[in-house]
Amino acid sequence: MVDDKMQISEQSKASAASLWSRIAKALTGKVAGVQLAFYFVMLLGTSACTLLSSGSVAVIWSLVAGLAMLVVFILLWPFKTSNAEGADLAVEWIGRIVAGIAGVLSLVFSAVQLRSLLAPAVIGGRARYLLPWAAAFAILVTVLVIIGFALQMARRKRTHLIRSLSESIFGAVACTAAGGWPFFAFLTRMVADGYQSRFAMALVMVTILALVMLTAIGVAATLWWRDIRADEPGSWFGVAMLPVMFAGMVFYLLSICVFYLLF
Repeated sequence: MVDDKMQISEQSKASAASLWSRIAKALTGKVAGVQLAFYFVMLLGTSACTLLSSGSVAVIWSLVAGLAMLVVFILLWPFKTSNAEGADLAVEWIGRIVAGIAGVLSLVFSAVQLRSLLAPAVIGGRARYLLPWAAAFAILVTVLVIIGFALQMARRKRTHLIRSLSESIFGAVACTAAGGWPFFAFLTRMVADGYQSRFAMALVMVTILALVMLTAIGVAATLWWRDIRADEPGSWFGVAMLPVMFAGMVFYLLSICVFYLLF
């Protein structure tokens, strides 16, 4: 009898492990697919609008695409609390809305900077339009941390307080970092105008660094999905979008590196 129970237990564990493995493979593929799709749309759309049209079109595209990305991310928030209800659910939604507002402010501010960066002027004099977004990002993140802590204190059930706080701030920072995507248009314009010829090797090194950073956060996303709640099937999509959101910061840093290497 004991042997039979042990055998049944081992079979159950083996079945669970097999099921977990299949789910992992399927979800990892979905996460990578969503990331590639978003990268393709964002990179191709931004490059086309920047190279084939005026700077105003690139600004409008950056705003529309960025806002669409924020809306999808907020609706498919990857850090949902499955048992949240009543006041706690309201607090969670307030946190998501605050994160979305921060993302919109970041996006609008960078789009305004992009309009000046793409204006027909001497490109070497545009450093003053690159650095302010970093200050705005730092201010927004500071405010988000304060609001995030206050919202956690407003929860009636303060279970897993540290985890909930870190997840809410992480998601909010991702929304704010997405505001850096418009700077990819400026990066595209610099490369297209031939400025890369002066420091070809340096540009290659910076590009490789960017690819490494994007790949690293992409690989990390395939591990983050382990924290998804089983009863929130759409959350994996939000997890897949996290690297795409943080890629905005990568392109901003890359723009600064390229700009100061050239001038």
